[in-house]
Amino acid sequence: MRVQLTLLLLTAACLAAEAASGSFTLEDMSLKRTMLAAECPIQFCNTGRNCIYSSRTKKWRCTACTGVRIPNSAKTECVCPAGTFPTSDGGCSQCKDNMYCPQGQLALRSTAKACPANMVTLRRGAKSINDCFNAPGYSFRKTSDGIKAEACGVNRWTTGLKKQTTCTACLTGFKTDPETVPGSHTNSDVCQAPAGSFVTGSTVTLCPKGEYSDDYSLATSCKTCDDLFNGPGITTAREGSTSANNCTWLEPGYALMDDKKRTILGTFDPINMPLAGAKKCPQNYYCPGGDPNGAGRPKRCPYDLWTEDEGAASEDECVAPPGMYLPDGDLTANDKRVQHCPQGTYKETWQRVGKAGCLACGTGAWLSDKTIFLNDLDPNTGLVRQQLGVRGSTDSCYIQRGMGAVQEKATNSTSSEIVLHAIACPANYYGVVGVAVDGVFKKYGKVATPCTQCPTNMITAGADGKVTTINTRSTTDSQVTVSTPVDATEGYWTVEACFNQPGYGYYQGASQLCAEGFWSAGMHKLPCTQCPFGKTTNFANPINADSANCTKYIAGYGELNSIPQLCAIGRYQEPQQDVGKACSACPASLTTSAVGGASLDACNLCAAGYGNIAQNTTCGSCQDGYYGTSDRKDNKCTKCPGGRSFSYDYNGVDDVFTPEVTSKPYSASQADCVADFSQTVEGAFSLDLTAGAGLMSVAARENLQSCVQECRENAKCVAATFDYSDLQCSNWVPDTKESFVANGGVAFKLVSSTNLAASVKGDVKAAEMGSGEYNFIPDGVNTPARINPASLTPFATASLKACLKACSNVNLCAGVVFGQFSGEDTIPASSCKLIMGQSKPGSSLRTLIKANFMGLATNLKVSAGYYSQPGSTEVLECPASVAPDTGYFCPGGAAPGAAPRQKCADPNPTGTQMFAGSETANDCGAWLSAGYYYDGAAVTECTANFYCPGGENKVGATGVVGRYECPVGTKSAVKSISIADCNKLVAGFYYQGPGAISATTIKSCDEGFYCQTEDLAITVVTTADPTPAGATAADKGRNPCPVGSLSTAGVYPAAGPKLITECTRLLAGYEYAGTDPISATTIKTCAADTFCAGERNVVGTAAILGTPCIEGTGVAAKAAGVKGASSANECTKLYAGYYYTGVGTDISRTSVLPCKADSFCHGYPTNAKNIVRGVPLLPTACPAGTQVAAGMSVGTDADFFTANAAALQDTIPNSAGNGARVTNECAKLKAGYFFDGSSADITTATVKRCTPNYYCNTDGLAIVLVPVTATAAGTAGAAGYNACPAGVKSAEGSSTVNDCKELRPGYYYKGPANAAISETSVDACPIKFYCPGGSIVDRSARVGDVACPAGATTAGTGSSASADCANLLAGYYYTANGAISADTVLACPADSFCPGFDNGTPKVAAIEVKTDKVDQGRTACPEGSGSVASSDTIADCTKVYAGYFFDGDATCTNGIQASGTVCTYKVCDALGTDAFCPGNVAVMDATVDTGRTVCAFGTRTFCDVSAPGTDCTKEDDCISP
Repeated sequence: MRVQLTLLLLTAACLAAEAASGSFTLEDMSLKRTMLAAECPIQFCNTGRNCIYSSRTKKWRCTACTGVRIPNSAKTECVCPAGTFPTSDGGCSQCKDNMYCPQGQLALRSTAKACPANMVTLRRGAKSINDCFNAPGYSFRKTSDGIKAEACGVNRWTTGLKKQTTCTACLTGFKTDPETVPGSHTNSDVCQAPAGSFVTGSTVTLCPKGEYSDDYSLATSCKTCDDLFNGPGITTAREGSTSANNCTWLEPGYALMDDKKRTILGTFDPINMPLAGAKKCPQNYYCPGGDPNGAGRPKRCPYDLWTEDEGAASEDECVAPPGMYLPDGDLTANDKRVQHCPQGTYKETWQRVGKAGCLACGTGAWLSDKTIFLNDLDPNTGLVRQQLGVRGSTDSCYIQRGMGAVQEKATNSTSSEIVLHAIACPANYYGVVGVAVDGVFKKYGKVATPCTQCPTNMITAGADGKVTTINTRSTTDSQVTVSTPVDATEGYWTVEACFNQPGYGYYQGASQLCAEGFWSAGMHKLPCTQCPFGKTTNFANPINADSANCTKYIAGYGELNSIPQLCAIGRYQEPQQDVGKACSACPASLTTSAVGGASLDACNLCAAGYGNIAQNTTCGSCQDGYYGTSDRKDNKCTKCPGGRSFSYDYNGVDDVFTPEVTSKPYSASQADCVADFSQTVEGAFSLDLTAGAGLMSVAARENLQSCVQECRENAKCVAATFDYSDLQCSNWVPDTKESFVANGGVAFKLVSSTNLAASVKGDVKAAEMGSGEYNFIPDGVNTPARINPASLTPFATASLKACLKACSNVNLCAGVVFGQFSGEDTIPASSCKLIMGQSKPGSSLRTLIKANFMGLATNLKVSAGYYSQPGSTEVLECPASVAPDTGYFCPGGAAPGAAPRQKCADPNPTGTQMFAGSETANDCGAWLSAGYYYDGAAVTECTANFYCPGGENKVGATGVVGRYECPVGTKSAVKSISIADCNKLVAGFYYQGPGAISATTIKSCDEGFYCQTEDLAITVVTTADPTPAGATAADKGRNPCPVGSLSTAGVYPAAGPKLITECTRLLAGYEYAGTDPISATTIKTCAADTFCAGERNVVGTAAILGTPCIEGTGVAAKAAGVKGASSANECTKLYAGYYYTGVGTDISRTSVLPCKADSFCHGYPTNAKNIVRGVPLLPTACPAGTQVAAGMSVGTDADFFTANAAALQDTIPNSAGNGARVTNECAKLKAGYFFDGSSADITTATVKRCTPNYYCNTDGLAIVLVPVTATAAGTAGAAGYNACPAGVKSAEGSSTVNDCKELRPGYYYKGPANAAISETSVDACPIKFYCPGGSIVDRSARVGDVACPAGATTAGTGSSASADCANLLAGYYYTANGAISADTVLACPADSFCPGFDNGTPKVAAIEVKTDKVDQGRTACPEGSGSVASSDTIADCTKVYAGYFFDGDATCTNGIQASGTVCTYKVCDALGTDAFCPGNVAVMDATVDTGRTVCAFGTRTFCDVSAPGTDCTKEDDCISP
């Protein structure tokens, strides 16, 4: 190449010489050019005129090349244009990706160069290095060594390809992963939330406690410890946790759990202990949360206390469980342990209380068992490892068999508090049965269980159904019991141990007073024993415990044949007659309806043959034609039946005669009913009578009927004969006054009034004809004389009855004639003659015999009680007499006329009488008159309260006769004659009809009544009377007790309650005011807010008032007469300041409690709240930020009642220490709150959380409600409301100065560590730092100040943003690519100088934050020179770059600016100079021509100033001319 060039130069020189000498013409020159072109040495030159030889330069030049090639800058070669490179075929190919191809100077030398590292081209065919761009993730940088790409640093990124000189900073908080490789920060996605944070919109937020993030990511949430361990309980120690390994902190109430689900109670070894998560803090431990190997480790409750459940977070949750307590006082560790409540007590609540918290079941022999079982959980597994029995409920309390629990006033209380007293049931009561538990029969439950009184009239007795011992509390060990004997009369447990009292019997499950006539020795459950047959008890003795009490006859019984017998029909026995007395006969006209007549009143039927002839008449003989039987049920006589007829056919005419019916006096049966006229046989019948005295002819009687009627009308006529032939009538009228005894008599046969005869008269029975009855005529002389002796047929008999019977058996016998009648039945043996009638067919005579009953008696002796005076055949009853008349007695006689009456020796004494029919002298003055009785010595008037019916015989009596005591409960006047006269009541009794006055209609006054009935007249009623004497009508003396009280019923015959003051049984729901006697005004409905339990007994005038309701409860007053509350469970009004837990079944001091702390409890009287048992009425929380102490019990229910009763006069009750009742009583602030004073009420609107930037140390500060002032408690300017120190602020609700922990912009916490936040520990941000604010001061170390980026500082203290770091330090500059930061304030790069500030004096302007990427504070060294990095003055630009040299004269190369007036650097010599400038040397002391080297002799450079630093930089550029 060099040889070719030399030849070309020589040729050019020759041509030039010729032309200069003028030896060439123009044409020659053109030809020469043509020639030279053909010989053009420039390859690829488009020959011809394009290839030119220069005689000046002695070189060939090409002005146009072939193909795409172009001449180089010297036009000495055809080179590939920029963007291409030469190929082996002489062509040019497009420059490859990420390479650039500047235009070359040599035809065959490639100029392709790779872009600097990490730089790329946008497309192929890059022409120069200026087509090299920074790759994504790299910034573009010009340096003294040329351009280069620098990887984006930490927290920066760029998409590249735009020659960005700086990378874009990530948004605040976003970071790049330091593990990423350089150049990977190609977009904003590399800006991520660092570990410990998450993305929220365009910001980064620290992971909250309990969450973590262990890597850089764009996640919008952190991972949770809950998810890590499949459940709650594990958290992190603080915000911003960066690893799952930070999930070791415990939440309050939780403990760590190993892989076997066991609680880790000890030290946690994270290496050797596999962790499965957390579980609720074990029972009886508390877990405060935090470091599991520190404060968060589970802690056993002290004193063996329990927690109510798993998950306790504080020692405050360690309490004594139900049934247990924590002993009070300073005790040894062994003694200061939770213990079981003593025997006889219980505790239902989970509370840390002393022994006093164990409530007594009651007084007396109460015991309690461990019936409530607590689950004792294994602390490792949480499984039940045992169940612990405790006395944890009222149901733990028990009484034993044979005991009861009765309500009584507490003996150790000044109030009327009612307690349950457990006792062994006393005599005549029985207690509970119980169920067997551990060999002891028990009844559980703290409830009133009164001993049950034996059923009425029963008493306890015997050894069965009784306990002999009960268990009682030991005096030495509160947990055990000892056996205690029971009194011999106590401890019965079953009604089966209740037996009859003496004098009582058992009937249908009840004991009743033995009825009259029964007795019982008692001590059994048998009925009463009846007295022996016919006997009864003395009614005056109501209690009959022995058979010896059977001393009286039952009414209707009497002595007969030495044994008791029912009184026969017609006899009676009055009640209460002494044993041995015979029954009395009824009066002659009377009889009884049945055997056993119980009094004279039983003689209430007319005797046989007697009857009431007319209404309201006494018994008399049944009238003619009637009869009265002995078995009838009334006193009416029965009409005799008829129907009998007699026929006679005379000359073809049948004359039928129908007689009338007649009967004898005192007829007692139908057999006594006969035809008034009859014939013994049908047809022709007549008596063969002879003329003479007594046989009369009756004129003007032309037929049988009129003839008979004539005889019928004549009382003495005994027969009528009619002669049909001459129509003559004759009547037979015997005339006699003789007696049977003297001469005998005649008896005519009578015929029944009916066709069937019957007879019951003695042995005489009816035959074909006749009735068995005879008509006797007491005449044995005159009457027989009229009978034809031929018609008399003798019949041999000495018996009248036989004589009559013989006649009865013969049809034609019309009667008999008999002789002297000397006895009951005796007649002379030859005196009986049958009177035979005639019955001749065709006879015209017809005789009808009359039934005449005169003298119809067969007993011809005069009986005792009757008399017949001498000379008279009339027999009369011995007459009655009364005092002072002298009476008669009639012993009777052998015959009429021979039985005179005899006069008593003395008149009847006062009070006596003689009955008709008296028989002996013993009857004289022996029978008592009504109204009198015999006292054993004399007859006297019947005394008051007795009745004396009279009619009894006093003869031989040694005791009282004829006096009967009125039924118990009645009284009578003197001389009373019947029980009906006992018509006035005694106090305590009343009459209950219907029915006569008797022991069954007189009643003892009932329960609930009093009978003020003394002398009250009884009106007997026969039908039910709604208000009988002494019944509920006030004017009848039986009055109801005042509402709310009862009296005790009397058991007849004992009197019942008499006066209102006996209504002493006070019913549940009522009270007795006292002082004044019992009345409707002193028995009152139980007062408001009290309850009146059970039945209580009023004693004297001592008041019995209600028991105050359980503290905090009440009950509304009921209307007068309406039952009030009877138990605490009816006290359903809940007063303000108290709440109802709803636990348990009763309203009690354990279920109604004073209001809790920090709560208020609405209630009466301002707010109606009523308890529904089992439904809680819980406190209302005080408004947030307020507090109030828990209510305290006022002491006793009575204390509350007293305080509350007075307070009810006001709007709100003052119950002396109970809890808050309304919101305005939540009158103390909590820390972090204030009262704004805008209202006189405490509300959620007036109590506010401490405002931000203040702290309210207001815990316990009292709120002043009235008057409302600008400085009310808690308001701005008032105590407790404080502004945070300068430089810090607080969140809402801050309570201490250390809550002012968020730094304000421009401030930082400088400490020292643990120093309280104050004006001293918090200071203005120092110089060279900015304090953006927002940092949270935990006082562990300095916090809140951020150093300005290296190379920047602040103008003063108190800077708050990175933009305040606007003063550059010497050697640094600002890239103008966003906020001031370590990414935008950089060390001054090489080849520049950055003056910055010099000792506070700025040499450049303060940074103006921009994004125009125009560097601020950096000045490039003069062209051709350079400096080291961090240079701060132009004097540091001492480095000379290739192609330049240091001159120092005043002539500046084009494009190079002067420094001052001196052009310090110049481009290496222009074309044709003889030096080259290799660069990379430093100017020392401004030495001239530094960096310029002269070419070797004979050579020189041909520099092209279009590319400074490229040409004339090396010795090879020096070539021979």
